[in-house]
Amino acid sequence: MIRWQAGAVIVATVLSGCSESKGERAVAGAVTPKVLTASDLARRNQLGAMVARGESAYSSGAIDSARAVWTLALAESRAVADPPSEARILTWLGLAAYRLGNYAESRSLGERALALKQQHGVSSDLFKSYNALGLLAWNEGRLSDAILLYQKATEVARAARDQVSLAKAANNVGLVHAEFGDFARARVGFEEAYRAGMLLNDTLIQGRALTNIGMLDVETGDPGSAIPRLIRARLLSRAVGDRTGEQNTLGQMGSAYDRMGETRLALAALDSALTLSRRQGLKQEEASNLELIAGFHREAGRLRQALRLYREANSINREVGLEVERGTNLRGSAEIQLLLGRSDLARANAKAALEIHRSTGARLQEIRDLLLLADMDSSPGGSVTVARGWLEDADRISKALGARTARAEVALGKAVIADRAGTFREVLATLRGARADMSAGGYRAEWAASAMMARAYAGLSQLDSAAVEGRRAIAAVERVRGKFGSGLLRTSFLADKSVPYADLVDVLLRLGRTSEAFEVADAARSRSLLENAAATSRDGGAGGATIRALGAGESILRRIDVLISLLDGIEETPPSERHTETAARAISLTAELSAARSSYEALMVRVSERDAAGSAMLGTRTVSTTEVQRALGADEALVEFLLAPERLVVFVVTKASIRSVSQGVSRTDIERRVRIALNVLGKRTTPASTSGDVLAGLRSALIGPAEGTGLLRNVRRLIIVPHGALAYVPFAALRDGPAGRYLIEDYSLTHLPSAAAVAVLRGKPPSLRDMPVAMQPLAFAPFSSELPGSAREARAFSRAIRGGASVVGAAATERQLRNALERSGIVHIATHGVMNPRNPMFSRVEMARGSGAVDDDGRLEVHEVLGLRLAARLVFLSGCETALGIESNQSAAGEDYATLAQAFLYAGASSVAATLWRIGDDGAAEFAARFYSRLIGMAAPEALAAAQRELIRDKRFGSPYYWAAYQIGGADEIRQQPAKSD
Repeated sequence: MIRWQAGAVIVATVLSGCSESKGERAVAGAVTPKVLTASDLARRNQLGAMVARGESAYSSGAIDSARAVWTLALAESRAVADPPSEARILTWLGLAAYRLGNYAESRSLGERALALKQQHGVSSDLFKSYNALGLLAWNEGRLSDAILLYQKATEVARAARDQVSLAKAANNVGLVHAEFGDFARARVGFEEAYRAGMLLNDTLIQGRALTNIGMLDVETGDPGSAIPRLIRARLLSRAVGDRTGEQNTLGQMGSAYDRMGETRLALAALDSALTLSRRQGLKQEEASNLELIAGFHREAGRLRQALRLYREANSINREVGLEVERGTNLRGSAEIQLLLGRSDLARANAKAALEIHRSTGARLQEIRDLLLLADMDSSPGGSVTVARGWLEDADRISKALGARTARAEVALGKAVIADRAGTFREVLATLRGARADMSAGGYRAEWAASAMMARAYAGLSQLDSAAVEGRRAIAAVERVRGKFGSGLLRTSFLADKSVPYADLVDVLLRLGRTSEAFEVADAARSRSLLENAAATSRDGGAGGATIRALGAGESILRRIDVLISLLDGIEETPPSERHTETAARAISLTAELSAARSSYEALMVRVSERDAAGSAMLGTRTVSTTEVQRALGADEALVEFLLAPERLVVFVVTKASIRSVSQGVSRTDIERRVRIALNVLGKRTTPASTSGDVLAGLRSALIGPAEGTGLLRNVRRLIIVPHGALAYVPFAALRDGPAGRYLIEDYSLTHLPSAAAVAVLRGKPPSLRDMPVAMQPLAFAPFSSELPGSAREARAFSRAIRGGASVVGAAATERQLRNALERSGIVHIATHGVMNPRNPMFSRVEMARGSGAVDDDGRLEVHEVLGLRLAARLVFLSGCETALGIESNQSAAGEDYATLAQAFLYAGASSVAATLWRIGDDGAAEFAARFYSRLIGMAAPEALAAAQRELIRDKRFGSPYYWAAYQIGGADEIRQQPAKSD
């Protein structure tokens, strides 16, 4: 996990441990075996000046220049018979070789330097050797060796009372603990180094320690905390001209912004890191930065840009001899070529990668090349016979390698190709034989194997067995975090986490177990609040205990991933090269992995028992169909959608029944229709005839089957539970024909992120529902100059709501909004809402910037909302512009919008209203006035529906543009009290 960033980001951090202080730069004559003549002294002084010039060049990033100077100095040290100086110069040359990626040379030079220092008693310089060899061992994955070397470095620094070196050693030991996944101990080391840097007034140590703390924040799921630390670290690096440290910090900022979903900022940071690495001539870092940026473009769907960057990186890899990386990039390029439909180029790149990995002995990478080639040849237009040949080669190598990881990947590859061919018994035989390898690894392999076995059983009509394996698959997939790294897990259907849910739903429906199928479909909702709980756990608030516990659970899952990575690294070592210590380490890691998994499962049970309602809202506990039906009214129907890759499943639940309807419509087609609908409805100039056709088509696909079979007879309110891109559908505007009635004319609508939310919100404990209201209803319009209509909207609120008031302009700060949410009954917010499809935890409501503190910086983000204790019965987010979140490359499109409402509801709001696009000034003010006037004595969904129906009949605002964007969800209890006469 951390090793992924090492080439561009982390490696440079530990170099601080090898920098000499100003008092140590005169390296000549530390130990003298004889009385020096005047000539000797002159030459040694000249030698000291040469070494200092090399240090200066090294510090500025001119590694080649530094090495050239030190090479001359090395010859001079031998000419004047000065072993201590020779040892120090060898240490620096070892560091230069390390920086240039020549690890074997670096190790040889470092060990020679250490031997010379020990032989000649140069104790004052031993720290640098131990530290340099430690960082090399760390980078090569020899973590036990690294710990021992850093312990030696600490001992000699302590004996010399060298506080600077002790700080550097603490920092580096922290890095090794981070590599082991022991994040708590790593943080102790980094914070110790930072405190020492403060006491010593050493800006360089402070900056690099802060960077590592920021790195740890990112790795433990709290990128929001990392950013201010990394900004500070960059300033410190710049202050002392530490270009290497700055490059490192920028790389970490790129990772942090990526985890936050801020792709533009992530790319900007990495681009700056790339520029610095080029200026310093750091070829390996330059190539790694190019590869990271290519990965960003690939994920964003900018495939041609990704290909161009991979080519640039490979030109550098060839220059510096990084052949394994060059082969891996070629395989990545082949995967992209497949996505672009260029199978001939893809095959050529894959074969080139295979040739490189074979020549370099990178056996695991060779297996992955073979699996990709087999995948290509098993696809339409390929040769099954050739594909099986590639698989046989991969199988042979995996057996020779004796690595569990390799065996598991080959088994999955065979199963994917057998599944594609419809040979289901072969799928089962292959995966049964690999069950031990799958269960000994991480959750990814488990869910992939179980998901494929479930598909095979279903294909053989052994539905009970399919259901058992399907439940195993989703139990594992709910523990998987992050994206798949390589191989068929990324290129096949297994990369889509929604597949096992959809497959299990299909099996259960075939078995006639509709209620179970519905519960599984509901569990497939967005899990972003859970997966990013670590970013929220520090906030406390209404669900503080639960969120903190879930944050601890996320840390355990990340620890599990690290343990798996370490185990894989050991198992990928050829048996002939494994030592007794290696075997003992593998046994220890296996025991730690088992304990971590048990700890996570136990924690989830405790959380569910302690806070059943909160767990259901966050997706860690399934709510039964019976609980949902009990919460429904007699005239209500809950309509839940499951958008599978090739079909749409619609569940209709009423108080008395549950039914399902399936359609053979692809997710891609639905997403295309939703984008068209938003494009035409989000413009006030769109002709009614154009929008009518689009809306009629969506109603036919989404609601038509339920209406046509009579499932919605006698229903007056629909509770819509969307999935994926369906969160952006303006359901109110769906029509039963180009000139027919809108859906909102037949039903009032409530939107919820999950069916579980119905039971939770309507059965809230008094501690979250019946909180006293101590502050008047408030409307906020922070950008009244930029959005003049928002001020009119706020004034309309004030007139319509009894006792209401408005806060406009610079006074509408985040802190004022937080106070209102925690004290007011109704809060209306007319502002920008920024949706973040890559990480919905960082979607936000923008307010006026206040003091600049974390809770008053003008960005109220989803993870911060979870930390609040809301008293607000109704939160109205006007102008969220959530349609901006839909992109064709987002497999979970719509998750951002659903998470925003989910966060406010979880934090205690009874109802949440929002808009799918920004409404024109006059229309928004008019709608607000009508909605709040209808809220007197009327539940919120009915008040919203009444306002929408009134606008439909108004010639000025009859276009769906003015009213169809509004949606509301929640417990539906909110009613405005009528004004009283005194």
